[in-house]
Amino acid sequence: MIQNTQTNKHSLGALTGASKCDHYYELHFATGEIAHFYVLADGIFRLLIDPEQNFSENQVANIQLAQFDNTAFTNSQVRATNDSLIIHTGNYQIIFGQNPAVLSIFDESLHHNRMRQSQPLEFSENETREFLAENQNEFFYGGGLQNGYFSHKGHKIAIKHDQITGKGGVIMPVPFFWSNAGYGELRNTTAAGSYDFGKTQRGVTVLAHQDAVFDTFYLLGTTPKEILQRYFTLTGKPMLLPKYALGLGHIGNFCTTLWQPSHAQERNASKIGNNYYTRTKDENAASGKASLNGEENYQFSARALIDRYHAMHFPISWFVPNYGEQPENEQALSFFNEYAQTQGVHPGFWHQGEVDLPEKTDFTYTAADEAAQDTAKLQSESQKERPLVLADSGTAGMQKNAALIFGDVGGNWDNITNQVAGLLGANLSGQPLVGAAVDGLQGGGNAQINVRDFEWKSFTALLFNFDDQGNFSKNPFAYNKKITEINLAYLKLRQHLASYIYTLNERAKSGELILRPLFSEFPDERANYTAQFGNEFMLGPDLLIAPITNGREDKNGDSRKDNLYLPGKKTLWIDLFTGKKYAGGKVYNNLTFPLWHLPVFVRGGSIFDWNKRDFLLYPQEQSEAISYDDDGTIAASNSYTTKICSKVEQEKLVVTIAPTEGNLTKKFVEQPTSLTIMCDSYPDAVTIKINDQVVPVEEYGSLAAFNHAHEGIFYNTNYGLDEFKKYHKNTQTALQIKLAARDITATEIEITVRNFNYGKNVLVHEITSGVLPSPKLPAVDSSKISAHSFELAWPHESAVQIEINNLLYVGITGKSFTFHELAPNTRYIIRMRYAIRNKVSEWSDLFGVITKHAAKDYAIENIEVTSNCDSKENHPLSYLTDLKLASEWQTSQTVSPEQPLELTFSFEKVEKLSRMVFVPRNIDHNGDPLVVSIAVSTDGENYTTYADHLQWKADTKNKVVGLRDVRAKKVHLTIYQSSGPIVAAREIIFFRAKR
Repeated sequence: MIQNTQTNKHSLGALTGASKCDHYYELHFATGEIAHFYVLADGIFRLLIDPEQNFSENQVANIQLAQFDNTAFTNSQVRATNDSLIIHTGNYQIIFGQNPAVLSIFDESLHHNRMRQSQPLEFSENETREFLAENQNEFFYGGGLQNGYFSHKGHKIAIKHDQITGKGGVIMPVPFFWSNAGYGELRNTTAAGSYDFGKTQRGVTVLAHQDAVFDTFYLLGTTPKEILQRYFTLTGKPMLLPKYALGLGHIGNFCTTLWQPSHAQERNASKIGNNYYTRTKDENAASGKASLNGEENYQFSARALIDRYHAMHFPISWFVPNYGEQPENEQALSFFNEYAQTQGVHPGFWHQGEVDLPEKTDFTYTAADEAAQDTAKLQSESQKERPLVLADSGTAGMQKNAALIFGDVGGNWDNITNQVAGLLGANLSGQPLVGAAVDGLQGGGNAQINVRDFEWKSFTALLFNFDDQGNFSKNPFAYNKKITEINLAYLKLRQHLASYIYTLNERAKSGELILRPLFSEFPDERANYTAQFGNEFMLGPDLLIAPITNGREDKNGDSRKDNLYLPGKKTLWIDLFTGKKYAGGKVYNNLTFPLWHLPVFVRGGSIFDWNKRDFLLYPQEQSEAISYDDDGTIAASNSYTTKICSKVEQEKLVVTIAPTEGNLTKKFVEQPTSLTIMCDSYPDAVTIKINDQVVPVEEYGSLAAFNHAHEGIFYNTNYGLDEFKKYHKNTQTALQIKLAARDITATEIEITVRNFNYGKNVLVHEITSGVLPSPKLPAVDSSKISAHSFELAWPHESAVQIEINNLLYVGITGKSFTFHELAPNTRYIIRMRYAIRNKVSEWSDLFGVITKHAAKDYAIENIEVTSNCDSKENHPLSYLTDLKLASEWQTSQTVSPEQPLELTFSFEKVEKLSRMVFVPRNIDHNGDPLVVSIAVSTDGENYTTYADHLQWKADTKNKVVGLRDVRAKKVHLTIYQSSGPIVAAREIIFFRAKR
């Protein structure tokens, strides 16, 4: 037995014996532990080690064990060798080593290990740790919604809800992760944990939970979909949202919000009626109070806001009027619910704790632990066959009862990148029903960020605003006419995509993702598994969205976009709005996008149901789509699907629409069919067959005539998205076909288009030209290398292509280019060639550059801090040194020169410092220190004053105190005066000197 007597930790001893019991294998170890190993199903195993040997095998957290019978266990076989015990089940060998006692799972079909422990399990009184061997090309996902992260290799994540919503915040901790090596683990515990994927020790994953019992489910699968299927087998399939949940939602507080008169010039003023107002907490300054139905002032009521949405032509779909407040007058809430329903709006109810739901409540917004009981209430009390429950946090299994929504501090470009990664991480953790509030809860005030945020979130599972929690209104018409019209255009586009998103929701039950990282569709490209292009995502298999994530603009005020990766070397990508075509497998640079234009690209071969059998096709090679629909009930028998196939072969396109399968209500059986087929030129002939019979269909020469016909063909040279035609002239070409209503359950449609051409000139290889000389002397200026960027220069002004770590960067001209969004302390291997149209030179010689360390690499971790003042409940002192800029520490009392705040920072060892950085809060500056002193100690007892009564300003700037050549074990900070009634900070960071 290997034991650490100081920490009372010990490693699992040698395997000494084993036996096959009635439904599990019992294993005995030299250190006294007994393990139960369960073969639950193909690719689902459980290892339970309870030091107390209680083996409460049915005490599981949100895991459905009753579904498993004993078949897989009975069929398993066991044999012993000189050094191991091998359990054989299906294609898997579960191998328990004798000494050391390590577990590995061997896949006979692949002839290699899916997973392997690198050393025995470690036990202590209140913690267990598992050590797994990592492969060089292995990447890790899961852990819940870890905001700002979705790919965890080289990182350490916390499995603990921390009340932080910004970067690094764990909004939904899930004790589940999986690896692209083909396995995952779900830990059966509610205890806090941490998963270290090679950050501390390269090549070793360390999984720790503050639980003395080790109880883990091992899930095996060849693809992410298979692993998630097994995760859903244990925890439940994601719920299917009611269709109204896909529409625009609004969450606000119409119970206590106060309004005071203001002026249009005020940044946070809202126009209500003919006047401007701002929110206030001063009852004496207020001229109006919010209410549900106008009990106070109608113009400030929830009813009036619904009226304003409709007056602005925004179709509001669902509405929560009481966020953060429990209304005293339930009758008033019932009256509001009734009014909302008459306006086509679904009313929701926010609550904490178990309460009775008001009459006519369509859905609830609650805490995660109440989601299941709310689902049952809505089904029984309100007769909701498909209830909607929204939750603000969650853990494993919440996907079967609730969707996850959250908000953040708005008005911040970084939030877009963070939330893209966070939403991807939630999808990869088994919760595809997730959304983030447009422009956050608090903060805001930047119109450009607001509209860019609304744009990309129109392509997520849930779209909603979170209002009345800060000084700025968050509704989509809070800014000027230009912003309002862009938001409205994207909302209408989302309505077109409702069938596509609804189908993705249904497929999520089988393990498919709604929001997908690039590797999900392009698994052969290593870069897609990392965070290199983690600010891009795919909505389903067909749409790639690359949000605008910074305020870089050209001279026309258009957003500049570099580092936009379109994967797949044989894939055609089409700009959804302009129709411009791009070849995949390249990183595009120097792109510009006006404010209305979100970078959205359609994958070649995509087929969309644009709602009500209005199909939109982007033909390339062979593809198919299956569109799902139902009558809104939970009965599977009331659903139906339609399969559409497209095949391009030697300039002939064949589109087949199969008969709809399933159970349609009679009134929906007879439906017309429309197709829009994107093409580059006028085709020779179009043949339409209905159930193998050729049907003559007239071709029309004008769009007006075509629109009035019941059936017809029209070659449209001015096709485009109508919602955006005011921004961009419709210049795409498309073949449009309309067919009269028929029984879609008994009708097969086959359309053949000859002389078909779409995008074939885009996917061409560059021609190496001997006329173009190979580049000489491309170089990187060492003075312009940072942690995240470097500048490459070459002697002659020209268009160039640059290959960096086997990725091709194009769209680069001039004599130099700066590469951004790079990883710190990373080697980049580079070569370059000149390019003129489709002709390129030979490559230059290879050369390299290594980016610098990030500043955070020198930040001291694990700092212990003490204070003489208490902290607010949700803003603990630990937030001051957690190295997460999204967290905020706050005192619960005021400070003064007579009673100053005393903070003591203790390091694990004596550190040679370089500087201290104070990061102020970012919502306001009511709590910034104004007068501070700093003292240092090398022995932790005796202090020397380093800086006395420094004067700081209350503003957005970080306060930096140079500590060059200072050695310290502890630092003492005294704050004598604050700009507000408390002291607050996002972070105090101590940096060690660079080595």
